[in-house]
Amino acid sequence: MVHATIQHSEFSHAYKVVASDLNQYGIMHGGRLLTLCDEAGYISARKHDNHGCLTRAVHQARFHRAVEQGDNLTFCARVGLTGHSSLWVFVEVISGEDAQCIMDAVFVFAAIDEQLKIRHVPAVRAENDAEKKLQARLKRMRDQVLEQG
Repeated sequence: MVHATIQHSEFSHAYKVVASDLNQYGIMHGGRLLTLCDEAGYISARKHDNHGCLTRAVHQARFHRAVEQGDNLTFCARVGLTGHSSLWVFVEVISGEDAQCIMDAVFVFAAIDEQLKIRHVPAVRAENDAEKKLQARLKRMRDQVLEQG
C-alpha cells in the first residue's frame, strides 16, 4: 500500500471576516471560527483519503487573540496522523495582517464508507523534521486520549 504524505493532505483557504461572523462584542464568534476550522480539516482529510469522514472530536482548541470584522484569515489544515479509521488533522488560523496564529486545534475525523460504516484509512507519512515533530505531538495526544478512555 502506498502511504500518503502529510504534504499531500495540506489545504489552505483565505477568508475575510464579515459582520455576520461577529458576536455581541464585535469580535468573531468562537463557534464560527471552529466551524470554519472543522470545514478546513474535513477537506484536508478528504485530500488524504478521498472518501467521506465525520468529525469525531476536537482537541486543544486554543484561541490566541480576537478577530475583528474585515480581518483576513488563512485556514491551514493537514493530516498529521492516522489510525485504523481515524484522521488527526492539525488546523491553524493565521492572520493576513501580521501572519500571527489566531487559533489552532486538532480535529479527529472518522473515515466512513457510503453506508456510513467505519472504514480503514491509509497511513500518513512524515517527510521532514517539522512534520515528524507534528506527528510525534499528535501521537502523544492520541495516547493520552486513549489512556483516559
